[in-house]
Amino acid sequence: MNREEFEHTFRSLYPQLVSYVRTMIANEDECHDIVGMAFEGVWKNLGKIDPASAKNYLYSSVNHLAINVLRKQQYHRQYIDHYKHMASEAVTDDTLREHEERLSAAMKVVDTLKEPTRTILVRCYIDGKQYKEVAEEMGVSISMIKKHIGKALKMLADFRQKMLKT
Repeated sequence: MNREEFEHTFRSLYPQLVSYVRTMIANEDECHDIVGMAFEGVWKNLGKIDPASAKNYLYSSVNHLAINVLRKQQYHRQYIDHYKHMASEAVTDDTLREHEERLSAAMKVVDTLKEPTRTILVRCYIDGKQYKEVAEEMGVSISMIKKHIGKALKMLADFRQKMLKT
């Protein structure tokens, strides 16, 4: 295909191709973009395309391009639906209040822990220190830290079970 054949093909097929794409894509601008991309593909391969097969090539191209646009739109719709679902499950004042009540009750359990279990739990889980660091600060072994953490976590787990039953 040469430049003159391309121009002739463009003038004669452009409106038909836009009409064809309209059957799949509702947005007029996207229809023109898709047809433009198909003709761009022909232009880039001008010397390789047989003028007799250009029409089939263009219809096939716009079909594939339209399907890709539809896939992208479907993906965006799924994302939007997921986002709407997540937004509907967003934290409400009631769930925030419930969370604060549970946290407050858990902190009361922590306050009832005997020393050094309470201090070790606070330093490791609230202050974010590592077992080794807390062990060095308190002058005890890491295994002692683990023992106290295990005891504290068991009490919190028991508390959690009681909360779930009520």
